[in-house]
Amino acid sequence: MNIFEWIVENSKKCKYNLSRNNMPDYIARRSGIDFSFESYEKNRANAENLFVEAVSKLYNVPLDCITPTISGSEAIYIALLHMRRLSRKLTVFIPEYEPIFSVAESLGFEVIYKDLLSIDLEDVQQPFACSLPNNPIGTSHPVMLEGASQDQEIMPFRYFDETFSEFRSTKGKTVFHEGRSIITSSTMVKYYGLSDLKVGWILADSSEKEILSNTMNAVTPSIPPYSLWISYQALQEKSYFDKEVAEMVKTNTEIVDNFIENTPGLEWEKPEGTPFGFVHLKTRNSKELCEDILNRTGVLLGPGKYFMDDKGFRLCYTLQPEDLSQGLKLLGEYFRDHGAN
Repeated sequence: MNIFEWIVENSKKCKYNLSRNNMPDYIARRSGIDFSFESYEKNRANAENLFVEAVSKLYNVPLDCITPTISGSEAIYIALLHMRRLSRKLTVFIPEYEPIFSVAESLGFEVIYKDLLSIDLEDVQQPFACSLPNNPIGTSHPVMLEGASQDQEIMPFRYFDETFSEFRSTKGKTVFHEGRSIITSSTMVKYYGLSDLKVGWILADSSEKEILSNTMNAVTPSIPPYSLWISYQALQEKSYFDKEVAEMVKTNTEIVDNFIENTPGLEWEKPEGTPFGFVHLKTRNSKELCEDILNRTGVLLGPGKYFMDDKGFRLCYTLQPEDLSQGLKLLGEYFRDHGAN
């Protein structure tokens, strides 16, 4: 994936990483999670069952609708591989998170791209896949919400990557409902900051459980029980994460919003609580722009090119507020010296 390569390649040489969108791991470390090996040993045999039960309780979803995965990216792959059995065409609304359209293309879908900001749901006649809320914009476009509410008789199969759904004001909600043609997925990596554990899950109708499990087993024989045990504990501590994450994201969103307002040439749709947003500006090549910004300031951003929108960049704000302010100060100086076009 180009966006992953970009982040990995440049993370070590940047001063302020405004490309990472997962919560910092210190939030998890300060929680009530017991990371000890002794605790894990006592619960290893039942770790997956505990995790699945926790997901079931949180989202009010039957146990047999849940398939654990390793990471959200694998969930995207498994979900789209399953949809590939049902259709050769797939609509993707852009801008969009790169793994969704790159995985679809690699699986042989005929991908039909539609402009997210101008699409009419009536124009969508085949299955679609999207992130909800949208990554990189950070909002839930009406076409997504309407698409999630329609019955199978009206709409074809739909896949929603809900990795950032918990960042919204409404917690513990999913657009998945058993018996409908909707597949969703999520991960412990972003909201809970457990990036090294790589635990995710797929929600799908119970009739699809065996197929998804067999596909999952063919790709990944097993998920490390330790990761599942820590993830289970994190879900049990969700009220703590809800408080800590909301406070940090609210503070940082205000810092970024003030930066956008005071930097001529920059615009964005204020996100719905996600720790990122898409900054629009006049540029012919977002990758070259972000490379120049990185070289001159040490600030790392996500080029819009990797989200199918070359007219801007994704700005993530999961740093501590004081570090975020310093990074944005350098970014502001860059645009004052070089312009935003």
